[in-house]
Parts: sequence; C-alpha cells; structure tokens
Amino acid sequence: MKLNGGYNIWLEGRPSAEVEVLPEPDVLYLPLKSRRFAFSELCVEDGQRVLPGQVLAKDPRNYSVPLLAPRAGTVGLDGPEGHVTLRDVAKAPGEPYEPDEGMPHIPRDMGSVGMKRYRLLMLGAWQFVQDAHTGELPDPFGTPTAVIVSAVRLEPFVARGDVQIHRRLSSFTRGLEHLQALLEYQPILLVTPDIESEFATRVRETLRGYAWVKTVQIPLTYGLDHFAVLARNLGLEPQGDQPVWALGVGGVLAIDRALTLSLPSDVRIVSLGGPA
Repeated sequence: MKLNGGYNIWLEGRPSAEVEVLPEPDVLYLPLKSRRFAFSELCVEDGQRVLPGQVLAKDPRNYSVPLLAPRAGTVGLDGPEGHVTLRDVAKAPGEPYEPDEGMPHIPRDMGSVGMKRYRLLMLGAWQFVQDAHTGELPDPFGTPTAVIVSAVRLEPFVARGDVQIHRRLSSFTRGLEHLQALLEYQPILLVTPDIESEFATRVRETLRGYAWVKTVQIPLTYGLDHFAVLARNLGLEPQGDQPVWALGVGGVLAIDRALTLSLPSDVRIVSLGGPA
C-alpha cells in the first residue's frame, strides 16, 4: 500500500523498550469520564469493599460498558469530584499478569459467538475496539465490514506495538484467532511498520500460517497510523450499519486475556514521560 503525505517528527528521547511493573499504590482515583466514555451509572456504594474486576459503574450510552475495579479496595465517593476512589488497595493474586506463551492456539470449544462477545463487553475488553471512521464504540453484537489491527503507534511517547508484543507474541496471535472466530467472512488487516529487524521477521514468520490475516506495511510517518486514514487508504468504507472495526495491539491482548483466561481487562502497558 502506498501512502502519501504525513510528517517526520524528530523528538528528543523515546519510550524505553523495557516493560516495568509500577509500585502498588495506596489509593486509586478512577475518573468517571474519559474522551470516549461517561460512566454515569454507579454500581457501588460508599464504603463498599470490591474485588478486582468488579463493576464500579457503567456507561448507559455505550452499551453499558463497565468501569472495572483494577484492584481490590474500599470504595470512596467523597474524593475528587467525578472520580471513584479506591482505598486500602490490594493487588490480585497472580499479578502482574504473565502471559501463557506455552499455548500457541485457542482451545477448540470456546462457546457461542454471542457468549464470547458478551464476555468481551463485561470483562472490559470491548472498550479497546472503535469505529475506524468515527472513533465511537461499535455495537458489540454487530457485524463489521472489516477489521483493522494496527501495531503502529506514532503518537509521541505512546507504548509501541513491538514493545507490547515482544514477550506476548503467542497471546497476540491467540487474540487474533479469537477475533477471527467472532467474524464470518470479513477480512482482518494487520498494519505493521515497514521496517526490517529480527523481531519484525519473527512476527511475519509467525503470521504466515494465518491465511485469514492480511499484513499491510506502512512507513513510519506521523499521521499515517490514524485509523480513519488507514481505512480510507485501504478502501474500507462502512456499509449501512456495518462499520469498520479498529483496534491496537493492547486490544488484541485484552481479547486474549478475556477469552482465554476469563480475566478482566485490568492490565495495560503504557508509557510514562516527563521530568518527574
């Protein structure tokens, strides 16, 4: 695919390729609003003790997607406005999550498609999916015209796709298998950077056996990784009420976590920067 335009932005410094586990906090402040969601329907009370993955609130305008407790703790509703506070925070057993790289493929019998989609919604993984053209959350029980999975992240100081996949390649390919199992004949297009490296070669070799995944390589030019730009250049347009689904590496890993391990999507790889 030939893409024209874009910008080459040179920045001093870049996120490290090393993934570290942050220290456990004593208190968590969870915002009830984000750029995409407004969790206006509270599901907990002040002083209530919650477990990891328990629903704290829902967004009634977005298919009731849940705000999940990332840790066990005691709910406080008297903290900063527009937040749910978790005090006496305790991490879940088995965290930080170490992916099961010994199971390269998904089990054969994973239940009905409807049940799997419901689990993605309730376990928080569906929040990673968006309409490629509008950025909105698509219907979790709807049908797309195609799916774009992008491993290219060119926004400054955002965790790169290769960093997220590096120790989780089997988790990533399992997530792709789960995603394909939700579809009928719709194509999955995997967008990767047009580079040559040992790890890039390993990823391409791993994906050779996935005939239903079409790999598209794009240059590392800022702006070309935007989902709407990708969809237009790939000739993917919505058809009626069938949008183009789009998600990044983190979304594929969340799908694997939800459907392979039945665990909530409370683990993310992010990058932190700044003088602090």
